[in-house]
Amino acid sequence: MGSRFDIDWKKIGIAVKEFFIALGRGELLTRMRVDKLFPYILYLFLLGCVSIWMSYKAEQTMLKVQQNNRTIRTLKIYNAQKTYEIVGLDRIATVEKMLEESGSEVKAPEKPADVIK
Repeated sequence: MGSRFDIDWKKIGIAVKEFFIALGRGELLTRMRVDKLFPYILYLFLLGCVSIWMSYKAEQTMLKVQQNNRTIRTLKIYNAQKTYEIVGLDRIATVEKMLEESGSEVKAPEKPADVIK
């Protein structure tokens, strides 16, 4: 029972020391044989970059949509105001009043026009 749980602390200490030495020299990844996985790591890096770029572009598009919606709301209000003004100018009484204010002698016809056959 005692031999099953015997721990060689000296080997663990050497392993930890070697780990920190390799980490300090920059050889840790080479010792772990990560160099064989380099193409996969590069592929994952590129996928991450593409994902970030697409998220950025989607956010920019949403920002433009919000700005355009604000512009559309403003233009709808402007359109309603102009439509109201134009409809108001279409009345004969309004046109006569504007002509009188400008000092024009033109007046609305008093009798209908004669039709020539």
